[in-house]
Amino acid sequence: MPDTETEVTNTPVTLLDDSELLSIVIEKHNQFMGEYSSELKDLEEKIGSGRFEYNRVSKELEALETRLVVLKEKRHQLYFQAGKLRLRLLETISDKEKIQHLGSEIGNIENKLQNANLSSSEEYGYIDSIRSLLKEIIETVPDNDMVQQATVSSILDILETAKAARSELDEMLNAPDEHRKESIALKQEVEDQEARLAWLKRRTGLHKEALGYWENVGHEGATMIDGSGISEGEGQQ
Repeated sequence: MPDTETEVTNTPVTLLDDSELLSIVIEKHNQFMGEYSSELKDLEEKIGSGRFEYNRVSKELEALETRLVVLKEKRHQLYFQAGKLRLRLLETISDKEKIQHLGSEIGNIENKLQNANLSSSEEYGYIDSIRSLLKEIIETVPDNDMVQQATVSSILDILETAKAARSELDEMLNAPDEHRKESIALKQEVEDQEARLAWLKRRTGLHKEALGYWENVGHEGATMIDGSGISEGEGQQ
């Protein structure tokens, strides 16, 4: 059989000289530094905004929690004041036997208002009961007794204020939990962003060092030692 000659076609390979390789390495480090610099700026703005929002929500949460404590204490103080006035009123009424059972009933309700864990509807119901009982008591008081009339009026005003405090308390009751969840989420978001920021700063520093080295090589007109050195510079991403 005749010999068969196989024709092999070789594709020419263009080899880059040292200066061209150096330019590629420097360009790559500049590219990464540019990308990191842009992200760094955006992150710093987001972190600043996130910290501001976190501080705002935290202050609102603190104010809400303080207000809830104040409202709870205010209600107890109001019911205590109403009880003191009620005792003062009863002492001024001459026919004490006639209103004794009414005073005792009001006293029992006041004790529940101050010590029992009541729903708003239960609390409002007890307030209405005290109003009705006071109305029965005031019917035994002469119309011309201005002191006793004023005392009853003061008790009713105090009860109305306590009712308003309970209403505000109900409206605010879930607000701290919502603010607390928002505060936790904001804090986590800022911490994640800060971790990313620290990483970017470290990587930027490494690229800056590598860039300085290769630029110095270029300025000195030195020859790059081998490809492993280039790969090391390019690997700092």
